[in-house]
Amino acid sequence: MNIPAEIVGVIGILSAAIIYQQKTRKGLMITKLISDFIWAAHYVLLGAYSGVAICVLAVFRELIFMNRGRYKWASHVIWPIFFSTAALGTSFLTWNGPISILPAAASALSVVAFWIGKPKLSRVLLFPISTAMVIYDIFTGSHSGIVNEAISMTSAVIGIIRLDIKRGKKSDEKEETPDKTAIEQTEHDNDQ
Repeated sequence: MNIPAEIVGVIGILSAAIIYQQKTRKGLMITKLISDFIWAAHYVLLGAYSGVAICVLAVFRELIFMNRGRYKWASHVIWPIFFSTAALGTSFLTWNGPISILPAAASALSVVAFWIGKPKLSRVLLFPISTAMVIYDIFTGSHSGIVNEAISMTSAVIGIIRLDIKRGKKSDEKEETPDKTAIEQTEHDNDQ
């Protein structure tokens, strides 16, 4: 067992446990960004470079997606296409056998979850994403990664019950989905 990697992984677990408890898209994106930095360091220490590449790509993805709705350039449909394609490309650049495809597939699903910007959908899509990552973590020897995915799935279930089912109303706030008027107004404000 790689002790330094697992210590960083425990920190990653703590950061990831709160991601799916966020009520807003912004909160979800910020906590996910922090978590991706930590997991990139974890996979570097394990020498699991497909995982590193996906985490680094995810950091850039979150930076773009956080600005969606604020700036027209960040709201362009090219971004989900770019990040999905880049995720698949990383699996070939860091190829270590078919196992390298799993983080790419998980990342492509994450692109969908975070682009649409509905925390409820992000909580539901976590299950196939985590399944792919659990298999990858088993093959790369990431014990904390396996625990993290189990905790993330538990957190998502709690979030679904607490935020989506118990309240009996949509957990997504109206302003969370960017619209054309908001983007145009933000650009107008930025031009002045």
